[in-house]
Order: sequence, then C-alpha cells, then structure tokens
Amino acid sequence: MTQENIFLFVPNLIGYARVVLALVSFFLMPCCPWPAVFFYLLSALLDAFDGHAARALNQSTKFGAMMDMLTDRCATMCLLVNLSLLYPSYTFLFQLSMCLDIASHWLHLHSCTIKGSASHKTIDLSGNPILRLYYTSKPVLFVMCAGNELFFCLLYILYHIENPAAWLYLLQGICAIICLLKSSISVLHLITASQNMAAMDSADRRNIMKRH
Repeated sequence: MTQENIFLFVPNLIGYARVVLALVSFFLMPCCPWPAVFFYLLSALLDAFDGHAARALNQSTKFGAMMDMLTDRCATMCLLVNLSLLYPSYTFLFQLSMCLDIASHWLHLHSCTIKGSASHKTIDLSGNPILRLYYTSKPVLFVMCAGNELFFCLLYILYHIENPAAWLYLLQGICAIICLLKSSISVLHLITASQNMAAMDSADRRNIMKRH
C-alpha cells in the first residue's frame, strides 16, 4: 500500500495558502491598508474551508490542526503588533490581548494533548457550558472569531481613513462587544485548562503515592 503524503492533503494545502496570504498581508500593512486587509481577511476566511475539506475528504490530521491554530494565533498577533505602532497609547491593551490569546490556547491545547484529544476543538461535553456552546455551535464559533478579527481589522483600516462613514463606527461597536466576549471566553479557557491540568497533576500524585 502506497504511503500517504500528509503534507499534500487538501486541507493542508489550504493551510499553506492561508500562511502565504497572511505573510503578504503583513508585508503590505505599513504601506497599503486596503490590500493588506483584503489578504488578511481572505486568509482568515479560508479557515472556514480547511475544516470542511478535512471532514469531507477524511483528511483530518494533527499536523493540519496544529498549523490551523498556529496560523490563527500568529496572524492575530502580527496584526496587534501593527496596531500597537498605530495606537501607541493602547499598546498595553494589545499586549494583554496577545498574552491572553496565546496563553489560553497553549494551555488548552496542552491539556487536550495530555488527555488524548485529537484536536484543541475537542472538549469534554460535561464541562463548562459556555465552552461547550462555543465549540459545538458552528454559528457561534464563526461569529465570535469573525467579529474578533473584524474589530482589529477595523481599528487598522479606520486609522487610514480621513472621514469614515458612520456605519463603520457602528460595525466597529458591534465587533467590539464580540471581541470582549471572546476575550472573556479566553479567560474561561485559561481557567478551565488550568483546572484540568491541576486535576491531572493531583491524579498523578495519588497514583505515585499508592505505589509507594
């Protein structure tokens, strides 16, 4: 039987395209706001397709799941770095957002890996009801992620517009609420993952004490 090349699976090819589009966006951010936002949002939009392709073609892989999450985290972080340059007075808030995003996802992923979950999107359905809704309802997950990214993109694009239309500020206000909600979910992620890690540590310590 011919060995499959995981790197050439369709969802992973989409993942590579996301990385390239994100890099093009980062390169354009200092000089070309509209093309930069276009490539950034296109990269984010493709995130909705690689998962569908993985399930439809039975090509779900741990490599693809890891690349997907890293692309999301790195893209948002790079955009926030640029926003820190444009809005230096709010640098601390952007730094706080980056730390919360990275720490919550890393600890959540690590706890899932230790528990043997196939993906960071796999959760204990008996656990926190908010996280259960967040990960099991695709519309909720899409609105949270899209609203969060759109809020930061609007901050970036509004800086470069002299007389923004009123509807842009309205949209930014709605996205700001979504961004705050997603940040709250990240805090829940951090707390829940910490509790899971502590519970596993306690169980390991009990097993060691029983052996002695």
